[in-house]
Amino acid sequence: MSRQVKLRDIRALLEVGQFDLAIQAAQKIEDSWIRSSVFKEIAEALVEAGQFDLIIQAAQKIESAKFRSWAFREIAEASLKAGQFDLAIQAAQEIEDEWDRLEMLMEIAKALAKARQTKQANQTFSLAIQAAQKIEDEWARSSAFREIAEALVEAGQIEWAKQAFDLAIQAAQEIWDEHERSETLKEIAKASLKAGQFDLAIQAAQEIWDEHERSETLKEIAEVLVKGGQLKLAFLVAQMIEDTWVRSWVFWGIVEALTRARQFDPAIQVAQKIEDEWARSSAFREIAVASMIAGQFDIADQALEIAILVAQGIENARRRSLAFREIAKALAKAGQIDRAIEVAEMIEMPEERSQVLDVIMAAKREKEKQ
Repeated sequence: MSRQVKLRDIRALLEVGQFDLAIQAAQKIEDSWIRSSVFKEIAEALVEAGQFDLIIQAAQKIESAKFRSWAFREIAEASLKAGQFDLAIQAAQEIEDEWDRLEMLMEIAKALAKARQTKQANQTFSLAIQAAQKIEDEWARSSAFREIAEALVEAGQIEWAKQAFDLAIQAAQEIWDEHERSETLKEIAKASLKAGQFDLAIQAAQEIWDEHERSETLKEIAEVLVKGGQLKLAFLVAQMIEDTWVRSWVFWGIVEALTRARQFDPAIQVAQKIEDEWARSSAFREIAVASMIAGQFDIADQALEIAILVAQGIENARRRSLAFREIAKALAKAGQIDRAIEVAEMIEMPEERSQVLDVIMAAKREKEKQ
């Protein structure tokens, strides 16, 4: 019988559901590549027909590692879709490529967690971790552990997720290329941050080789902490930032949060840490206006004087004028018209000064109407 006839006969058997006979016929094909291809077709047909009892048997007969892995992947996906979790896990473990096996195990574990089959989900996560540990490439191994950690967080397995994040950091530290290592650690830091694992996020960020990327990543962490009201930890993170400009604006964000909470004394303490003069003047301006509205005029006077003094020390004339402009506008908005005019007169750029005085006069007219 010719090869073409054999293939045609096998496909005909598959069409009528004669899977046992198709498997027997496929075993007689002499060419190993053709035989592997046919067994892959049989496995696909079994998946489509839901004949789960024969699937593993057929796929194991595929001699081509590439085709065999493809077949087991399809079997695992189909079994998962059908809710056949045990078979899906069995098929996933037969996938020879570590990364493909890991991805499939992760899909199964997440589905099990969603179905609240916690024990089996944990067992599958454990298999995924084992698969990740066998990945030789440091970048791929680190990425694998990061993805496992994210999935564990989603499944509510926080302590286990911490361990996976830690393994991701360890793998990333082994990456030889500095830029690739930095990028990998940055991704881990962001994922840890999203998961609320601030200590791990900070740890990963501090390991980033590139100073700019390290500063920017720490800035993102600090901003999330500020937003979440964790100002003390945000302050500690800000102090780790080496870039003066970035650090200054992180401190500014903390000052803003403290002034919103009417914690003016701590706000002043943080504002004094700001090195960038524009940011420091802006911070004291925020404190002055907020404390003025709160009726704490002693603090407002103190903060205003510092804001003006710092602005006067800005070397760049345009930036200095802009700092005075913002102070004057803020005072006008707070109803402090006379003081706003005094500050506006300090603006060296005529056009800017004129525009700010117009704003102040408009605020004065509005105040007189009330």
